[in-house]
Amino acid sequence: MDLLAAFLLGLFSAPHCLAMCGGVASALLLGSNAADERAARRPTPIVSALCFGTGKLLGYGMLGALAGLTGALLSTAGTAVGIALHLLAGLLMIGLGLYMTGWWLGIRRLEALGGRLWQPVLRLLRGLQLGSTGNKLAAGLLWGLLPCGIVYSMLALALSAGNAAAGAAIMLSFGLGTLPFVLGSGGVVLAAAPLLRQPLWRKAAGTGLILYGVYGMATTLIP
Repeated sequence: MDLLAAFLLGLFSAPHCLAMCGGVASALLLGSNAADERAARRPTPIVSALCFGTGKLLGYGMLGALAGLTGALLSTAGTAVGIALHLLAGLLMIGLGLYMTGWWLGIRRLEALGGRLWQPVLRLLRGLQLGSTGNKLAAGLLWGLLPCGIVYSMLALALSAGNAAAGAAIMLSFGLGTLPFVLGSGGVVLAAAPLLRQPLWRKAAGTGLILYGVYGMATTLIP
């Protein structure tokens, strides 16, 4: 259920991704095409997008593995710590659901805090020459570190997963859900975004997340 929830959240986060990452996606694809043209190569936007998407998945997988391992180490301190991690994941999931429905926007404060920490990463991203496959993968990986309340909520879920492999699987599932945005940032997702922005869709997805967060907290507290 955690993997399915992570994938669906990634899929339904397309409008948020367009607002948060649309500029980054466009800059990366345009920079990649310009680098290919300077090297007298035929621009291949789809291949470039796949490289960026693969790098982003690698970044998410690494973050998920680190979160899962951290959660496992913290859990050795006692059952209470494990319960606290699960409750934190549930609370963030509820907060994210409230954010998606528009009923509470407190998640934005986390994004603002993370934005300050991301500035060194942003400088690295701007300095990359996107003419090589390795640099495109590295750019995608750095892109995955962009401060985002949705990513933070998924990391909390990975933190409570119990081990590195489970944490990585949760973040990879979320990343796969966001992949259509990366690959279709100039086409399919842009066309579908107006539908996904409809209040009914957003409220339905947000309500589902709230219920999932409540369910997770309840199963933690009630044997």
